[in-house]
Amino acid sequence: MGTKRQSLNTGKLIGKYLKEKMMVLILVAACNIVMLFVFYLYGLDMAPFLYALILNIFFTFSGLCISFFKYASKHKEREKLLIMLEKNDYPSTDPQTLEAEDYTRIIEMLYQRCNSLLSEHDFLIEDSKDYFTLWVHQIKTPISVLDMLLKDDTPEMRACRIELFRIEQYVDMVLNYFRLGSDSKDLAYKEIELDSLIKSCIRKYAPLFINKKLKMSYEPVSFKILTDEKWLSFIIEQLLSNAVKYTNEGTVSIKVTDNAIKISDTGIGIRSEDLPRIFEKGYTGFNGRSGSKSSGLGLYLCSMAAKRLSLKLSVTSEPGIGSEFTIDGLFDKKSGSRIE
Repeated sequence: MGTKRQSLNTGKLIGKYLKEKMMVLILVAACNIVMLFVFYLYGLDMAPFLYALILNIFFTFSGLCISFFKYASKHKEREKLLIMLEKNDYPSTDPQTLEAEDYTRIIEMLYQRCNSLLSEHDFLIEDSKDYFTLWVHQIKTPISVLDMLLKDDTPEMRACRIELFRIEQYVDMVLNYFRLGSDSKDLAYKEIELDSLIKSCIRKYAPLFINKKLKMSYEPVSFKILTDEKWLSFIIEQLLSNAVKYTNEGTVSIKVTDNAIKISDTGIGIRSEDLPRIFEKGYTGFNGRSGSKSSGLGLYLCSMAAKRLSLKLSVTSEPGIGSEFTIDGLFDKKSGSRIE
């Protein structure tokens, strides 16, 4: 209900009013033309006609002015009403005419229905979130059991553990999807060691790097930052997951610059026509439709999480050479979020 409205200035309001009254103006002009034609056919003196024409124009103009002021006044009242509705505060009104009373009843019914639908929607969202939260916690039990059973160090078992790891990541993505899509303030800012956070993400994806025989390049840093550890970890982990997924050989690098974290790879890259849309919900691009299966949700969730953290997520890429994702705005020197 937060639609932004722009009030009409006087010039535009007059233009809209004259457009609505155009038929009345045409009718008045037609009547005067008919009167002029009759005077002309009968050869009558034009002085009485001109006097009547002046009176007609005067009274028409006066009537239009009075009508316009009422028109503008009602417009201002409706603007106030809309502002109050945007604030979810429906005012009581005292309609003066039957038409106004009918419209008031219609608006009241629609307002009540809208509130009812919003409440129902909020309830369904919370119910779905509770269900999937429970489902995530329940499904993690058999995942943990399977992980303990797959301890043999054979190629088949290693492949099974990797697929099980991916299943666990997709399960977590379901919960993160609901958390980011709701209005809940699931943020907990605190001072954290950036180096520990990045190393934790790397360790989590180490089996995937080993399985694909990819190199990992990262130089330790000594920064402390003020952020939400869970959501920043989610962004880095998702970007690492994509880097491993679309890199068959070479290196995945994490570099902390003066004001950003850069995650790059030597993978298949992203086509230039896909770059503007890769953060859109459900968009998979050419790479997601050919070869690897992609839901189009990973980068979308990353962009949503970045917005929650007031960060900027961007990408540069060249097909066949690789991609580089940049998480910018972590070290806001003005707010003191970087502590060395």
